[in-house]
Amino acid sequence: MSNLLLKIIRNLIRPDKIPKKIFNKLNYYFNYKKYNQNFFEKEQNDIFKYFGLNREKGIKKLTLIKKEFDFKSRDSEMSSEHEVIFSSLSLSKNKSIIDILEIGTFDGFNALLLSNLFPNSNIDTIDLPENDDDFINFYNRKDNISKFIQDRNIILSKNKNINFFPFNSLKLLNHKKKYDLIWIDGAHGYPVVCIDIINSLHILKENGLILCDDVFLGLNQSNSDTMYSSIATYETLNELKKQNLINFRLVYKRLNAEYNCIENNRKFIAIVSKF
Repeated sequence: MSNLLLKIIRNLIRPDKIPKKIFNKLNYYFNYKKYNQNFFEKEQNDIFKYFGLNREKGIKKLTLIKKEFDFKSRDSEMSSEHEVIFSSLSLSKNKSIIDILEIGTFDGFNALLLSNLFPNSNIDTIDLPENDDDFINFYNRKDNISKFIQDRNIILSKNKNINFFPFNSLKLLNHKKKYDLIWIDGAHGYPVVCIDIINSLHILKENGLILCDDVFLGLNQSNSDTMYSSIATYETLNELKKQNLINFRLVYKRLNAEYNCIENNRKFIAIVSKF
């Protein structure tokens, strides 16, 4: 059954939803037309400068790395500003990044990118064991789990400074190793992301940074879920900041109009440091 036919059936079942969908479409096109990307580019550049990072130089290096190591398959769908942050950090003279932790390996491309941006680093990347129900059932892996794992492992094997560990991130509670940079991109909702943030603060080196993916501001609890879209990261970081335990700033995850023109739908990346 085609996607178009499925949409028609859903609309026939719930005709009361049609006016809202029409309004949302019109609102999207109106905001898309008036969106000024240059304004958001300038704001983004200023936030990078706050952390002593040069975004323009980061973009140039990232472009070269992707071209040299053939990351073309990731450019359109998965690329976001977290890659620019990593690239800018790799150029920073004020940051010595040797030990990196990635929470949420997914397909391995991000770990591979990190390994090329930071060739002298040690990258530990963790994800759920392959027999875990959440690993199997989310991110459309259920019907091709064996191929997904095979492809991921091939990517992870391309650089010797990548170390993959299949375990639940909650077990970082007992972790001893400390890190200069931690990338949190596991489950985005309560309770997991909250625990991931707390555990990461315990294993973060002095002057280290934590980056949190997919921070939502315009959601409420009823619209949040445990895996993909949640207010949990933002609420957790705000509470920690209120207690003067951390400082954090948000950068836009993507700057093009398609993703950023509707204010309540915007995603952010949090850059977190300890006081």
